[in-house]
Amino acid sequence: MLRQRIFDELNLRKQADDLGVKIWQTPSFLFIVMGIIIIAAMTGVYVVSINYDSPEVLVISESIVVVLLLTVGSFIIRTVEEVAKSNKMKSEFVSIASHQLKTPISELKWQTELLLTKFSKGLSEKQIEIMNEISHSGDKMGRLINDLLDVARIDQGQLALNKEKMNFCKMVEDAIDLQVSFAKLMNIELKMICNLKMLEVFVDKRRLAVVLDNLISNAIKYIDGSGKVDVIVESSDGFAQFCIRDNGVGIPRNEQNNLCQKFFRSNNSIKNQTDGTGLGLYIAKNIVEQSGGKLWFKSIENVGSEFYFSIPLVDSEKKGLAVLK
Repeated sequence: MLRQRIFDELNLRKQADDLGVKIWQTPSFLFIVMGIIIIAAMTGVYVVSINYDSPEVLVISESIVVVLLLTVGSFIIRTVEEVAKSNKMKSEFVSIASHQLKTPISELKWQTELLLTKFSKGLSEKQIEIMNEISHSGDKMGRLINDLLDVARIDQGQLALNKEKMNFCKMVEDAIDLQVSFAKLMNIELKMICNLKMLEVFVDKRRLAVVLDNLISNAIKYIDGSGKVDVIVESSDGFAQFCIRDNGVGIPRNEQNNLCQKFFRSNNSIKNQTDGTGLGLYIAKNIVEQSGGKLWFKSIENVGSEFYFSIPLVDSEKKGLAVLK
């Protein structure tokens, strides 16, 4: 794991591609150059101090070293600032574009629903099928727009949570009920394991529902053929803990460090032709962390995955006893 992280830090081509800059503009390359300059400068000053007794020569050589370091340091700062500005502009553009797209998508959805509920009598079976497909595509586009808006808010530090006291067990039950039809269609056995009726948490109901929906639907989607998904809810050290276990395709070990990054999708998702944007886990992780909890996972390729997250219980939050492991 550590070796892979070091390799990623030294992979200048990958950094350049990720940041959208040239190799010589990547922070790692600039820091390497700065390190070489510092070593060369120190060596030069040492050689000068040995071979020249003149204080003037030593002062001049040290002044040259300082100028070089300030020049390289200034260039590094400017490069980092440009990357930061580009990221900010990108986030603002995504936010504005998503807001502008949300209205026509909502109108499309309302119009298709109106046509199917109020005026479907004069439509043929084929026309109704086409309208249902349009409605389904509108729902997918609406979810994508909401995901992009959430990502923009997270990047700008503006993801507001309207917290209220909720029964965590009931929220999980409701989330599972919404996925039962999908699970049956995919020939997946979906089961909840919980011996508790009440676990009170202080969360944003709508946001946490997004987390649950994402984790449950992912577990179902990434099973190749028939299989089973177990959802386990329990109380652990002042936290309500959620675990979802599947016997699906799993996540390759060399890709696990990137799993909760924006737009990342495992090669398994391509092999199994599942749809998605690679934003769900990034959003889920941020919502859980802003709710005072944490999200983690275990996975073995071709064996299955277990995804966990924990949220502080109301009583523990009041007493200040909730401490993340």
